[in-house]
Amino acid sequence: MTLLKSIALWQEEALTIAPPSGTDRLPAVGGLPGPAFFPEGFGLSHAALRQNVRPTIIVIGHNFGSQEYRNEIQPAGREDDKATWRNLDALLTQAGADPAQCFRTNWFVGLLPGSKQTGRFLRKPDHGYELACRSLLVKQIEEIKPTAILLLGPEVASRAHGLIPALAPWRGAKRWIDIDQSTIGYSARDIELPAAGVRTNVAALLHPSFGAANQSRRMQNMRIPVTEVDIIRAALACTPRA
Repeated sequence: MTLLKSIALWQEEALTIAPPSGTDRLPAVGGLPGPAFFPEGFGLSHAALRQNVRPTIIVIGHNFGSQEYRNEIQPAGREDDKATWRNLDALLTQAGADPAQCFRTNWFVGLLPGSKQTGRFLRKPDHGYELACRSLLVKQIEEIKPTAILLLGPEVASRAHGLIPALAPWRGAKRWIDIDQSTIGYSARDIELPAAGVRTNVAALLHPSFGAANQSRRMQNMRIPVTEVDIIRAALACTPRA
């Protein structure tokens, strides 16, 4: 089975995941034909979609965004002209990676109501919903077997220990200082993701929609200040054991 067929099946599964109970969160819609984060799109660049490129990097965001944003990009069927996608491409390129080698997905399936793009998606535990989202994410990682996983923001990094036990020092992190001054710092190399049967490198990044001022503030937390590009480059330089 090709990767594109696998992604199509994952998208079908995503559309069956009901939003967290007792909330105003909305289900995924899917169906964007052009470059867009999974599950609304296939998570791949135009080059990867055309050439069936096999990704080596997985980027995991918190959630796709708001209903209004999803409606906004519907006519174009893509979001690679938006800041998050463009800035991520720029970071990857500066780090020496090909953006076509990147699969872009989300931890949580579904949309925020209204127009607000930021904020916590899951405000209280919902075991069934969280399990469904994690199960879908494991399938993506198991299939792609990435050399590196890049987590966008503390909300994602603080949950990642549920899939990757070595990231336990990030558990419950609410601020960048909680991650950057943890016992493992902002990244971990050659660590196991047991549920997917893979070893990989993991790094926690600022969300690409944030500007340079946020990077400067984050660097003040670090014992040895490095840029987001440096973090990505280091994560890609180490080859995990098979």
